[in-house]
Amino acid sequence: MTTPARFGRYEVIELLGQGAMGAVYKAQDPAIDRLVAVKTMGGPVLAFPEHREEFLARFRQEARAAGRLSHPGIVSIHDVGVDESTSTPFIVMEYVPGTSLAKLLEDDPVLPLDRILEIVEQIGLALEEAHQHGVVHRDVKPGNIFLDTRGRVKVGDFGIARLEGSDITRAGVGLGTPGYVAPEVLRGGKADARSDLFSLAVLAYMLLAGRRPFVGRTGQDMGLQVLSHDPDPPHLLRPEVPLPVSEAVMRGLAKDPDRRTPSVARFLEELSEARTMEPPALAEPSVGARGVLLAAVALGVVVLLIGGTLLALRARPREALRTPTAASPAARPPATAAARPTAPPTPPATPVPTAKAQKAGRKDREPKGGVSR
Repeated sequence: MTTPARFGRYEVIELLGQGAMGAVYKAQDPAIDRLVAVKTMGGPVLAFPEHREEFLARFRQEARAAGRLSHPGIVSIHDVGVDESTSTPFIVMEYVPGTSLAKLLEDDPVLPLDRILEIVEQIGLALEEAHQHGVVHRDVKPGNIFLDTRGRVKVGDFGIARLEGSDITRAGVGLGTPGYVAPEVLRGGKADARSDLFSLAVLAYMLLAGRRPFVGRTGQDMGLQVLSHDPDPPHLLRPEVPLPVSEAVMRGLAKDPDRRTPSVARFLEELSEARTMEPPALAEPSVGARGVLLAAVALGVVVLLIGGTLLALRARPREALRTPTAASPAARPPATAAARPTAPPTPPATPVPTAKAQKAGRKDREPKGGVSR
């Protein structure tokens, strides 16, 4: 594709992006010496005569819709025209130096929680401003969210926005990005502020959970997921997400618009309340309860000490428990063979004389002669 030199008076510097509806160029406005972004309507759209007027009407509608909005979070519209040499319609918009949210997530898919909520809040404030002026964006997605060099959010591409009271009734049917389009729009219903809220909740879910809630290989697959699939709440996929934040996002994803959070403003209020919500403080115990608590703590300490002692005793080896003391005889080392004293020999046993022998012995000991007794 050859990059044109200019559109009207705007001098093209480089191509910024290409889409189904056309292309976006970085350009210079020589009249006031400033950088701008020039969005064109591509050839594939204008190639069919039966659709040309319809899409040109939508293209002009984009300029009217975005041109009515003045908000720091919305990309400003400067000019609109048709290039004479190529008959190409174009819109001149504010050039936002920085990056898109889609590119940011490619480089860093997991952002800090506070930064995520800050980005969602800034997108929501821009959408709420548009809704207050009767403008529905209809294509809220990371590719249409820009962050300037200071990290501030800018919502762009109101190319398929629907103005209230517009005569283009069927032109928007089927438009939008698969996976972000609200169920009622997929069914052919009218898009309104609640449809943008659904897309914002999809974006918030993706940022918080680290993945999209509705996936598929084709746009039809993702559309079926939007109509029938209920994704897991973000806090189940990323534990650091507070439960109230997760619940607020899931309310924004309700398939029935009547059961969905009623407005973007209310959605932002719920997120803000969830961010500032603190866990309830513990009640101060009464005097009596404090005494019972102290007694329970003391009892617990005693139980722990006793249990620790028993465990220590059970841990000692059984041999250690049977080790004799130094004072017991078994504790003295056995005498060696050299030091052990020799016992005297046992004398032979003397036979005990019988009564007859004892009597004969007395006779032998009696003196001879006539000594009487």
